[in-house]
Amino acid sequence: MDGQGVATPCLEMEGTMALSDLFVNGGGCPIIDSHGHLGPFNGIFMPEAPLEKMIAGMDRDNIESIIISPHSALSGDTREGNREMLDAVQRHPGRVYGYCTINPNFAQDIEGEMNAYLGRPGVVGMKVHPSMHAYPVDGENYRPVWERAHREKWMVLSHTWGADGGCGANDMRKVAERYPDVRLILGHSCYGAFDKAIRLAADFPNVYLELTAAYHVYGLIEWMCRDAGSEKVLFGTDYPWFDPMVAAGCVVFAHIETREMRNILYNNARRLIDEQAARI
Repeated sequence: MDGQGVATPCLEMEGTMALSDLFVNGGGCPIIDSHGHLGPFNGIFMPEAPLEKMIAGMDRDNIESIIISPHSALSGDTREGNREMLDAVQRHPGRVYGYCTINPNFAQDIEGEMNAYLGRPGVVGMKVHPSMHAYPVDGENYRPVWERAHREKWMVLSHTWGADGGCGANDMRKVAERYPDVRLILGHSCYGAFDKAIRLAADFPNVYLELTAAYHVYGLIEWMCRDAGSEKVLFGTDYPWFDPMVAAGCVVFAHIETREMRNILYNNARRLIDEQAARI
C-alpha cells in the first residue's frame, strides 16, 4: 500500500537481488493470503489462531492482507462464524477480508446469510466446503450460491480435492461450465488431480488455482505457470494452520520468473479483491 492507502503492485526492493534473496534477508514483496482461517479448531494447537496473534504473524511475515473463513463458520454454527468473520474484517480493515461461509445443510439460512454479508465492506466472496459439510458442490442446495455468484461476479473459494467425490476437478468443471462468471478459486488445486485442475484453470478465464497444501509438491508451481499462466495462481496457506513463510519460500525458490512470483504472491489476489471492492 502507498502512503494514501492505495494498493500498489508487488515490486522488488532496490538493487538487483533475486526475490528469493530478498526474502531470506528480511525483504521481498508484500503478500496476500487468499485462503485463511481464524480461531481454534477441534482441540488442535495452533499458537497463532487468535485474531491479534494472526495480525502479529502477518506483520512479521510481510503479509499485507488475508481473506478468512473462521473455523467456527465451517465446523460450528455458520451464522455465528460469519459474525466472527465480519467483526475481524471491521477491526482490521484492509488487513483482513472475509468470505461469507455457506453451509448447504441449512438451506433455509443461505439467502439470509448472503444478504447479510455480501456487499459489506471487506467481504469479498463466499466460502464453501463440500467435504466438511458432506454435500456435493453441484448439489441443489448450492444452486443459490452459484447463481448469485455468477450474476454478481463474486469470488467463491471452494475446498477441492482429487478428481471426484463431490468437490473434485470433475465436479468443479460442472460448476465452471454452468456458472462461468463466478470467480471460482480451487482451494488446494484439486489436490492429487493437479493435471485436471490446471486444465480447468486454463480452459476457463475465471477459474483460479490456489496453493494451500499444494505448494510443496516439487515442480507443481512451475507446471501451473507454464500450462495455466501465473495470472491464474493464488497464494494461500490455511493460516494459522501452517507457517506462511514455508509457502512463500516454495514460490520464490520455484524455477519461474520474478514477474510470475509477484503475480502469485500479490498481484492476482489484489486484482480480484479490488474488483470486488469496486462494486460495493
